[in-house]
Amino acid sequence: MDQPLPVSLSLEPSPQYEILKEALQKEGEEGKRSACVPPNDKAVLTVRIKPSEIAEVNISVSAAVDQASQPGCGDGQTLPPQRRDALIKPIKVEAEGFLRENSWSKYICSKDFETGEDSLETWQLTLPSVLVKGSARGWVTAVGDLLALTLENLGNLIRMPYGCGEQNMINFAPNIFILRYLDTTKQNTPQTRTKLLTFMKTGYRRELLYRRHDGSYSAFGNVDDSGSTWLTAFVLKSFQQARQYIQVDTDQLKETTDWLLRLQGTQDGCFESVGKLINKQMQGGINSGNEVSLTAYVMAALLEAETPKNDTIVSRAALCLTNDTSTHPYALATKAYALALASHPNATSLLQKLLSQAAVTKNAMYWNLPKDNSRAVSLETAGYAILALMTHDPKTNEEKARKIVKWITAQRNGQGGFYSTQDTVVALQALATYEGHLHQETLNVKAVVTANNFTHTFTITDNNKLLEQYQSLPTLPTTVSINMTGQGCVVLQAVQRYNIPEPEPSDAFTLTVNTITTPDKQCTTKRITACAAYRLPDQKSNMAVIEVDLISGYIPEKQDLKQMLKLDPNIKRYEVDGSKIHFYMDELLVEDTCVNFRVIRQVDVEDVKPGTVIVYDYYQPEFSISKRYTLPPPEECR
Repeated sequence: MDQPLPVSLSLEPSPQYEILKEALQKEGEEGKRSACVPPNDKAVLTVRIKPSEIAEVNISVSAAVDQASQPGCGDGQTLPPQRRDALIKPIKVEAEGFLRENSWSKYICSKDFETGEDSLETWQLTLPSVLVKGSARGWVTAVGDLLALTLENLGNLIRMPYGCGEQNMINFAPNIFILRYLDTTKQNTPQTRTKLLTFMKTGYRRELLYRRHDGSYSAFGNVDDSGSTWLTAFVLKSFQQARQYIQVDTDQLKETTDWLLRLQGTQDGCFESVGKLINKQMQGGINSGNEVSLTAYVMAALLEAETPKNDTIVSRAALCLTNDTSTHPYALATKAYALALASHPNATSLLQKLLSQAAVTKNAMYWNLPKDNSRAVSLETAGYAILALMTHDPKTNEEKARKIVKWITAQRNGQGGFYSTQDTVVALQALATYEGHLHQETLNVKAVVTANNFTHTFTITDNNKLLEQYQSLPTLPTTVSINMTGQGCVVLQAVQRYNIPEPEPSDAFTLTVNTITTPDKQCTTKRITACAAYRLPDQKSNMAVIEVDLISGYIPEKQDLKQMLKLDPNIKRYEVDGSKIHFYMDELLVEDTCVNFRVIRQVDVEDVKPGTVIVYDYYQPEFSISKRYTLPPPEECR
């Protein structure tokens, strides 16, 4: 406005924080401030608070035009009538140290109790002897559908960033399986459909950023030397399947298909592996001498993308698969699924070989892989096994598939996903396929969860089967017991999260973190240097991420981040997400890869806790190392 304005401001009290009293302030006025705001200008008013819980803390502020708050402000002028406004904004309050999560999940069917094929369980939620005070929290959830947890947490299925062409697909592909399943089972609602389509459209637009000029796709788009056979096939099948739901450029799809088909050998029918394998295991042990699993993946992708079964491309790829003698469970599972999609007679014998290698218990079926394979590979093997069984003969194979589904469900994290990108996508496709083939019997279950000083009964019916019912656990550590009555299948999950002050050691990586003051007039600039290297005998990791969590109140100098991409070709990309900066490396080697950038203090925060740096292998997240760091004192440059 063109005149001064007397404004009173009030920060509303909350059990989530304490409003700190300033000197000379009267009791009861801790959250109140006022200002005479000059014409066409602003006033900054500071209220100190101390959060009292680890959560998204809502800050509620109201402001009003109030002559009484600033006598003499705008004297002699006609003030506007009293106006009032309010604003609620969340701030994230996190525990210091390093977040850890444990989860226990069980897919329970009443008929398995009747036949004695399954039994109820007890879960021990224990805590380490040393943890960050106040950081432990736990809860239990119940749903009546295998995909409900995923539906509830879309956009946040794994605790990893989505900054490359493959990782972004987790925001895209699962929506297709879920939407198709909900349509088939007539469970869709306008709200759910809108949510799924929004994620799909956003994922589609973002994925086009990784499209190369020749129609192929790679982890970092045109920054890479070549498109990736595997990622291009993944994108092609996903875009083709999404066409019934969203607008997809068909000319671009044809270019992508043509690029892929040029890689097929005319003699052996195998597809050539082109482009950097950001996952050196290619989720199942592909190396330069074995392209069969890749061919199985591409063949399945083409068939899922509605390529006719009698097409020459399909019959050539089938020749490659049938000539292969590999008996690795992952190879068997991918080959069995691809050949089942093509209705090939060899699918039956491959499935029998795969099932003969399975570990079978009373209520689970899974595959113990060689120790150099990650947990993600075991999960993918199980996912492809379900897809092969349900494609080959769903009615006959339902019981076998259910045992694998139970094992897969037990691997779920607290967000509804699994370990990393591709294993989550394969597992969710398998669960959607399995659930879509089931005979939908009436669901009416009462699941009773008992813990220390806590009992809760979840009622799950056809009307609320997609709703994630949630109850927090009042005390930790605790023992959680489950019981159920009624008819149908439900998924119960307990999740426990806590922070530890010091991380566990790592055999896979080394990490050093150094900080210095970079003098400036305001004394607000520091520099962080973090260097990581790989230690294992194979001398290079998969794609790796260095995640720097900044100390509260600091922001990165963007120019330094951009400069790093020019100076080190191994650092492919960075992303800033709140206080976290993620740096993506093609791989980490035995020599150090370093990130080095300035940070600037933007907000004064008292009693700041140390920041953290975490390095991990994207495809084997169990390979990680973490360190705490502090910054030199603010006044050092004076």
